[in-house]
Amino acid sequence: MNRQLKRANEKSDRRREREQERRKEQRRQSRVRVVKAEDSAPPEDKKDARPAPGMRYPWMAGAYLLLVIGVIAAQALVPQQTDPLSLVVHTLFYIILGYFLSLWFYRRRVAQALVLTIAGGMLLAFGVEGFKLVLPQGPSEAGSTEPNLLFTYLALPGLVLGAWLGRFIFRRSE
Repeated sequence: MNRQLKRANEKSDRRREREQERRKEQRRQSRVRVVKAEDSAPPEDKKDARPAPGMRYPWMAGAYLLLVIGVIAAQALVPQQTDPLSLVVHTLFYIILGYFLSLWFYRRRVAQALVLTIAGGMLLAFGVEGFKLVLPQGPSEAGSTEPNLLFTYLALPGLVLGAWLGRFIFRRSE
């Protein structure tokens, strides 16, 4: 009787050990498969890769971007004041521009999105101030339409902050 119990126990122990080894091997293989799948295929080749965040309405960032560019370009036609509130509002427009332009670039997986955002925004800022050179100058009590480099200098920190916010939001949504 003892021999039979001993054999049954040994048999059940061997079965348990084989089952544990099989489970360990399955875990090892699943880890290896996951690592190989991540390393072997670039992100754009993956079939189950999620689309870029915000691509449900991919035109939305572009539409807001065009709206902000229109408002900034329209500022060249309106006489501007240099009081602190006007300067803050002007800088806020460039923050919004940097945000939407960087989102637009990041959603399209552009490699140098941050640099392109700042360069494009500064090009717009210098273009707006350059456009003021060709406008006819007239007397105005509300302000002047003469080029003012202070507005251009304020565009740079606004663009950098907006581009950083766009990158932050995009990376948080991935």
